Amino acid sequence: QDTGAAAAVTIRPAEPTKWDAAIYATWLGERWPDSSFDSNRWYGVASGGAQVGYHLTSHLKVELDVATSSQGQIYSFEVIPVPGSLTPLYLQRKHDFRVTTASAGLEYQFFENAWFHPLVGTGLEFLRERQHIETAFQTFSPRDPRATAMPPQPETLVRYAARPFIAGGFKAYVSDHTFIRSDLRVPWSPDGVAGLAWRSGVGVDF
Repeated sequence: QDTGAAAAVTIRPAEPTKWDAAIYATWLGERWPDSSFDSNRWYGVASGGAQVGYHLTSHLKVELDVATSSQGQIYSFEVIPVPGSLTPLYLQRKHDFRVTTASAGLEYQFFENAWFHPLVGTGLEFLRERQHIETAFQTFSPRDPRATAMPPQPETLVRYAARPFIAGGFKAYVSDHTFIRSDLRVPWSPDGVAGLAWRSGVGVDF
């Protein structure tokens, strides 16, 4: 029996996936950068978005995502001295916010060929914040000299910002190519933490 011509058999792992995509829902807390008054500077909103990633290696991935929020509110108060009156004018302003973001980052995924992968990431987030402001005056007698003051018209302001962020979370597979994902993202500004985004969603590898 001739055994010298035995065929060589090579077993290779299946081609790893390079792309993944996910949709997610978010609880978003944003910190208003204006510190000109003493009040709660945080507001919370619901948000949703989508992301797509490309694996440079089995652990390192480039990721892009976009998101937009529902409307959030915050109130501010201002005291304005009035000439000829011993009592100042009290203003209350209602600020309605809506946030849209687009970001790019790098993510490191721990473990390989496992169903559960912790992950950490960092990157840059581009923010567009639309703010609608309505001002309300207190009520007072027509004889009060402050009655001649007319409330200002509503105004809309738009703010843009670029903010670095860090993130940490996990990716857990429920089938060969389907996973659930949850993470916490923290963007930063020159005066500290600018927001918190707790994101949870589902995605696929392809």
